[in-house]
Amino acid sequence: MGLCVFLLSIALFAPDQRAVAQESAAGSAAVLRQAKVLEGKHQPEEAARVLNSFLSTHAEDPDALAMLAQIRLEQGDRSTAMDLLTRALASSPNSPAANVTVGKLMLEEHRDPEAMDRFETVLDVNLRDKDARQGELAAATELAMSARREGRADAALKVLEHARTKLPDDPKLLLDLGVQAMEMGMLPDATDALEAARKLHADDPEILYALARVEMEELHMQPAEADLRAYLAKRPEDATAYFGLGRVLEAEQRSADAKTEFERSIQLQPLQTESYYELGQLELQVQHDAQAAPLFGKVLARDPNHGGALTGMGIIAFRSKNYLQAEQYLARAEKVAPNYQAAHYYRGLALARLGQKDASQRELQSAAALDRKQQGPPGAVNAAPEAGTTDAPPR
Repeated sequence: MGLCVFLLSIALFAPDQRAVAQESAAGSAAVLRQAKVLEGKHQPEEAARVLNSFLSTHAEDPDALAMLAQIRLEQGDRSTAMDLLTRALASSPNSPAANVTVGKLMLEEHRDPEAMDRFETVLDVNLRDKDARQGELAAATELAMSARREGRADAALKVLEHARTKLPDDPKLLLDLGVQAMEMGMLPDATDALEAARKLHADDPEILYALARVEMEELHMQPAEADLRAYLAKRPEDATAYFGLGRVLEAEQRSADAKTEFERSIQLQPLQTESYYELGQLELQVQHDAQAAPLFGKVLARDPNHGGALTGMGIIAFRSKNYLQAEQYLARAEKVAPNYQAAHYYRGLALARLGQKDASQRELQSAAALDRKQQGPPGAVNAAPEAGTTDAPPR
């Protein structure tokens, strides 16, 4: 009988407890709404008074503590704000408001790993929390950029990969991860991240451009052309993209179309070198030396150490039987682009014409070794210069 009475009393008391909890939650929500209204009317002290009044009877309410902390932060009272946030987290370690506020403070101090811990505490409970998502992205981006500036590419990649586990559907994070992987030569990983980003934001021009770059690296020229054209439809004034499209068309052996894109790039950005260089190469390949020479000259006027342009001028001099001038151009090219096979090959030919057989043999052997390494045809003149100056901004 005693046991039955005890169990009955618990059953009767439980609804009362739930009612009290619901009433407390409702009261907290009402107080927070009132405080937000007052803040919106630029009455922070009135909002603080309402919150303090509520906290006098609900001393450990985490949301009220976090809101009051935010008011004190805006008033410049950081010490009081931190005390309030400490109380809020002690009361509710997973409090979204308290964790996000602390995370933002740490982000301001560039304590990015600690900030990420706070934002991730919230995201583990609610992946859609807007403030936590923004904070996680900002902290991860800053931390990765810092690692990149310090030359720690692996660390930058790990930060972004970790952030992806918390924000698997953030296109900006996936874009950054894809670009980082691409710059490290991890092309399949780059493709995976960028394709995931495109599924989330198909029309984002930065994603299209990054995908085109990866596709060019993988020699997938048709997809690269399609993505560059889609990008240019959105940003038709980007000279760099027209240059890139020209390179794609050149690789597809569509020389006339490539020439059009290089010329368009120059129209948009006259003070550059690479489009002039590529136009010179196109003329050189069809032995239009008179047209190629002034184009290479424009490149060398801006960059006297452009390995590709120096090689082009050397080849033109060699074809005109000016072997001494050819050897001089090509020797300069080798100094700035020692792995450029064409410079060694034509310098070897020029030295042979000058009667320097031993030196010629050394250059031709170097050209052959580089040819085997690069898997290009001997004497190729359309390889990319190692030391060319690219005016295209990194993306």
